[in-house]
Amino acid sequence: MKTSSISTLAIINATRETRVSLQAKLVEAQKESSSGRHADVGLTLGYLTQRTVSLRLDLERSQTFKDSNIVAASRLELTQTTLDGVASAADEFLKTLMAARASPSAASTAITDAKNKLTSLEAALNTTVNGTHIFAGVNTDVKPITAYFGTPASAAQTAVANAFTTAFGVGQSDPGVENISAADMKTFLDGAFSTLFDNANWTTTWSSASDQNITSRISTNERIQTSTNANADPFRALASAYTMISDLGIQDLSPEAYQAVLDKAIAVVGQVTGDLTQLRAGLGTSQERIKAANDRMDVQISMFTEHIQQLEGVDPYEATAKVNALLTQIETAYALTARLQNLSLLNHI
Repeated sequence: MKTSSISTLAIINATRETRVSLQAKLVEAQKESSSGRHADVGLTLGYLTQRTVSLRLDLERSQTFKDSNIVAASRLELTQTTLDGVASAADEFLKTLMAARASPSAASTAITDAKNKLTSLEAALNTTVNGTHIFAGVNTDVKPITAYFGTPASAAQTAVANAFTTAFGVGQSDPGVENISAADMKTFLDGAFSTLFDNANWTTTWSSASDQNITSRISTNERIQTSTNANADPFRALASAYTMISDLGIQDLSPEAYQAVLDKAIAVVGQVTGDLTQLRAGLGTSQERIKAANDRMDVQISMFTEHIQQLEGVDPYEATAKVNALLTQIETAYALTARLQNLSLLNHI
């Protein structure tokens, strides 16, 4: 009969292996306790791992859509705020025009107000957020509007001056403007002057914005426009109204020609008010669609998160209890090892 040798060293080595195993299990248990999910999802779930990977991809895609929607919604919100200011300024200017029409002595007031309003419109259309021009269409890195009044004269101001001189044979500040008839002024405003603000001339002398607006994919199968641009009809029309009052020398015109300019400006601004409302309504529709898409995304994110938790999650109370149990076992193993190391044959001689 053969017996295996038994020694203190063999027993100590056995407890060492137990401690190493317990410490590895403790690391996994602490990871599960802190993260709330299995330490090794693939090992635990086996073939179900494919399902949790797919769910996490869907969750990430939904979250990405929601993050990009926040950016688009912020851009639309700032655009709406800016358009509200443009519309309010137009309403104020309309009151100025009505007062100037009733009292020609208020012409200088109307001219000053038109210059200020034109400068404000230019600033509004050049609004930026984080270095991005929100009224530049897809040309977000380009300043859309060039200032009309400046030194040297802008291309737009030069074009107006040339058109005026061609039509009447005198400049806007020439005393001869008092000889311009109302009929001739109406022809000029409806013809040569109006042409200066059509899309072709506007994009040549005034604007560097793109006619193409920014589009955003707000969900898997939904893409919408999430911006407008400085080339839109209301902005060009409003600029023409401000320009005809501020830079056609109305203070020196005959009463009849003066009335013709005021009547035209009033008609243009009145039309702009309605066009701005329509433009803002279109952007408002985009805002509502983004909100609806985000609401759907929240539901999807909640569902994906719940399903992932069901597959990958661990019971937090069970995980904590497991950590405590392993700590107790490790402490016991260390205590046993210490006692074994103190064993000596000398203690029994």
